Amino acid sequence: MTKAKLASWNRAKGFGFLSLSGEPKAKQLFVHVSDFSDKKLDPEKLVGHWFNYTLAKDKQGRPCAKRLSLVGAKPVFSGKSNDAGKRAGLSALAFFALLGALVLLQKLPIALLVFYCVVSVVTFALYALDKSAAQAGRWRVQEAKLHVFALMGGWPGAMLAQQVLRHKTQKQSFRWGYYCTVLVNIAALLYLLSPYGEPMLLQVNHALSSILP
Repeated sequence: MTKAKLASWNRAKGFGFLSLSGEPKAKQLFVHVSDFSDKKLDPEKLVGHWFNYTLAKDKQGRPCAKRLSLVGAKPVFSGKSNDAGKRAGLSALAFFALLGALVLLQKLPIALLVFYCVVSVVTFALYALDKSAAQAGRWRVQEAKLHVFALMGGWPGAMLAQQVLRHKTQKQSFRWGYYCTVLVNIAALLYLLSPYGEPMLLQVNHALSSILP
């Protein structure tokens, strides 16, 4: 096996490049996320670290790295990601607590609270599925589908998944799309709470009551 430094990593596409001499502008070698021996490693956090690897060729006959293993002990990272996950969890909990209070005040039907919970769980599961697919090189969950579920009310689950799973946090275009789904969903919820939205809220409650157990 040969040793090289991980020079760059694209989380969204699940691949990066090894620098054969350790220098940023040196000759680089392609590496896919599925080629790491330890599947628990987060390559994005390991840019700049050395790896042992086996030189191989891809299906097109191009040189690439296989069977990568981290040289030395796994580095200890700061607790920033854990802090972000805690903040996301507290934010989601606060939102659901607010919904619960509105239900108790009879401002919202309990069916809507249940719907938010179910869609958030489904959205979290979709993020987890997409991350797993990215690491294994399988077909990914479409970004549009993730946005649709966030727009439907699963944005708290999406927010939690992004921080806990460290997924979809780097691609700015996706992040802006996610923020838009949050704003639109909250605006729709505020409308339902207003006197103008009361007739629609009754229709929503009737529709949800017919599909939820």
